[in-house]
Amino acid sequence: MSRRIGKIRDAIVNQLVGVNVRTTTAAFHEYLEYEELHRGEWRAPLEHMKAATHEEFEYLRRRMVAQTEVLRRQLDDLERLRSELAQIRRTPQYAMVFQDPEPLVSVRIASYSKTEELIDVALASVLAQTYERFEIVVVNDGPNERTRRAIAALGDSRISFHELEQRGSYPEDSRSRWMVAGTPAANRAARLSTGSWIAPLDDDDEFTPDHIEKLVSLARSQHAELAYGALVQKNLVTGDEVRIWSEPPMISQFSFQGALYLRQLADVFEYSIDAWLLDEPGDWNLIRRMTQAGVSMAATSDVVATMNMIPYTHKDLPLEPTDQT
Repeated sequence: MSRRIGKIRDAIVNQLVGVNVRTTTAAFHEYLEYEELHRGEWRAPLEHMKAATHEEFEYLRRRMVAQTEVLRRQLDDLERLRSELAQIRRTPQYAMVFQDPEPLVSVRIASYSKTEELIDVALASVLAQTYERFEIVVVNDGPNERTRRAIAALGDSRISFHELEQRGSYPEDSRSRWMVAGTPAANRAARLSTGSWIAPLDDDDEFTPDHIEKLVSLARSQHAELAYGALVQKNLVTGDEVRIWSEPPMISQFSFQGALYLRQLADVFEYSIDAWLLDEPGDWNLIRRMTQAGVSMAATSDVVATMNMIPYTHKDLPLEPTDQT
């Protein structure tokens, strides 16, 4: 019996690492039931399988942790990131950025189908900035004629609109999809940005009027490669508000739409389409890699953006780019 359980256990671990590293003991039992009912590859009574010892489950947990860490190291590639960051710091452009008193800032927006929110909330908040030297780069995650026409109707030369030929390819699982939705569009927008700094924004959220001015000043005064502030997470159904902030950045307490970072960093640090394999939302995966690679950061506890949220359950997750705290 022990040998049979061991074989099943190893097969499960190998499958979990490649598919869903969040799976728990409950999912382990569910998998066993599926195997007995649908595949018939083993005949031991289900109750014997569920009687597997604590040591068996602990071994399974350690294997999952170890293999996830191997995967993390492969995906992070921190040595390369540190080397390329060091190269950026040696370039003449790097020093010049901090000497420019009024640098061009690129507001990077990945969108999908929220045309009204994009125009009335996100873009409106950027156009109301106290800082005037900016461009807005919107990249749609696939074709969107309605959004294209709406932006053209604004007639503002500071706004450029681009579309991916087709929507990005994401995991079928809704939660995993949420973690990385919009990744190709966000990366494309960053690459198209021509400013010295990038200020990310989601298509249904908004900057405070002094967002860019405050973060540019903070980054320049502290010679920081990334500056960020606090956000207000607003529940659009109940009206409840929660403050999001931590120093240093912590998961669920940081969002890139409260940040501004050097455009040069975008050539090295991109959102990872594979972040879901580590059970990490895209924003957290990116800031974690930046932190571990040694990107210099400055923070203010002042609120610099509002994150508009609609509650959902894991069974009813949004299918488009959204907040990833």
